[in-house]
Amino acid sequence: MDLPLRWVGVPSGPHNVHEQLPTRLDVEVHLGVRASDAATLFSFVDDIVADGKRIRNGAVAQQLALRQTRSGTALGRGVVVPHAAVRRLPHARLIYVRLQAAIDMDTPDHEPVRDALTLLVRYPPSPADHALLERIRDPHMNPVLIDLLRQGLCAEAVARLANPA
Repeated sequence: MDLPLRWVGVPSGPHNVHEQLPTRLDVEVHLGVRASDAATLFSFVDDIVADGKRIRNGAVAQQLALRQTRSGTALGRGVVVPHAAVRRLPHARLIYVRLQAAIDMDTPDHEPVRDALTLLVRYPPSPADHALLERIRDPHMNPVLIDLLRQGLCAEAVARLANPA
């Protein structure tokens, strides 16, 4: 069962570029998603983002697959952080997907993936986008984000990203 929850529009604060979020970050939660492999997961994300006009169908899935091929995005512990810079994306998006059943994605600890935190940013990515990715991938921040997002607490998850201390 797919239960989308969405929180939109997170302004960044007047911090150092390495401490701020992109000017806008949309966060979505999708629980109980059926996917049999990485390609199906990426296609699910593509269906959410692509509009067939500004962002053509298949473009996001292709970018995610290319990134996955170049360097794995798995963190271990059943978590993967696929990410890509997408041309003509209006603003950054973080899409949390909790899979109904775990899938294999060549993780360093060989644990199947159940949680995906997909970060999509505008092309070309900014220093703030890179900093955001590092915060999401942080082994101390990541479990906190996933716990908040599973509960649908998108605003709280974004607040934690904005103030990681």
